Amino acid sequence: MTNRAIVVGMAATFIGLTALLLVAGIVVSPVLLPVAVPFAAVAYFLWYHASGRLRDRVRREAAQAGPGERARARQRARAAEHRRSAYRAAGATDGGFGRGAAGSAREGWSEAGARTGDPRDRAPSTGGMSEREAYETLGLDRSADSETVRSAYRERAKRLHPDGEDGDEAAFKELNEAYELLKQ
Repeated sequence: MTNRAIVVGMAATFIGLTALLLVAGIVVSPVLLPVAVPFAAVAYFLWYHASGRLRDRVRREAAQAGPGERARARQRARAAEHRRSAYRAAGATDGGFGRGAAGSAREGWSEAGARTGDPRDRAPSTGGMSEREAYETLGLDRSADSETVRSAYRERAKRLHPDGEDGDEAAFKELNEAYELLKQ
C-alpha cells in the first residue's frame, strides 16, 4: 500500500465520520454539529494532500521565495564561519591574548609604539571593542544619533536573539557590547 493510498483512505474515513456526525447532529442532538467541524477540516486537508495540490502549492511557494531565502541563509552561514575563523586566527597569532602586531595596529598603535589615527578607533583600556567597531556591528555610521543607535540595536537584537529562528549567541553578545558602548 502506498502513502497516497493511505492518505486517501484516511480522507475517506474522515469524510464518512463527518457525514455520520452531521446526520447524528440533525437527528439526535445539535451538540454533535460542532464536533463535526474539526472532522470536516481534517477531511479537507487530507483530501487536499491526497490530490497532490498541497505538494504543488508548497513547490510553487518555495520556487517564488526560495532563491532569496537560500542565498541569505548561505550568506549568514558564511559570515558566521568567517567570524569563527577570524577569532581562531587572532588567537593563534598572538598567543590567545587578543593582541598581536595586527591587534595593536588595529587599535591605533604604530609599530614604533606611538598612538595613531582617530582616538575613537581605539578600544577602551578594558579590552572591549572600539567605537568604530561598535558602529560597524550595528551597521551605522558615526554620525548616527542615539535614537538611530537604539532602533538599529532593537532591530538586530530581534533577529540575532538566541531564542529566535536565526539566533546566534556570539553575534548577539557582540551586538549587546556594541550597544552598551554607544548608548553612554
